[in-house]
Amino acid sequence: MPFKYRVVSVVLIGGLLSISGCEHAPVKPTEDSKRLQQIDAFVENLRVTYEGKNVQAFSPLYPSARQDDLRAIVSFLASVNSLRLDFMIDQIVLQDDNVQVALHWELHWKSEKTDLVKQRGNALFHLAGKSDPHLQTIDGDNPFTAPARFLASQP
Repeated sequence: MPFKYRVVSVVLIGGLLSISGCEHAPVKPTEDSKRLQQIDAFVENLRVTYEGKNVQAFSPLYPSARQDDLRAIVSFLASVNSLRLDFMIDQIVLQDDNVQVALHWELHWKSEKTDLVKQRGNALFHLAGKSDPHLQTIDGDNPFTAPARFLASQP
């Protein structure tokens, strides 16, 4: 038998053996993996509601202790023409009921008063709650208040 037919035979036999391999039960997600999915969904919801300028949906997600920030955010969202916010999660740390989400972000926005503005930064979101995560504080560069700080610095 020529060499190329032997190689094809070996590949076919190997493929058949791997297909007919032992069956196993489907993998069940662990509690931590379910929790990580919830946290990822929460952070994505936070991003989408902000980017969509949905103040009614965004307000309950933002820390209630930061009402001054929220007023500035609402004012900014009302004045902006286009807005795009991207989150890139670097790390999620689970500690009992507390969660830290380290991420970097990019924000592109434009209003009638400004040309396209590009901002970026790093933030640490502190969340609480196992079954229903909620945002407690933001350390570092807060992506939601960055435009207000930029506008305040303009003449």
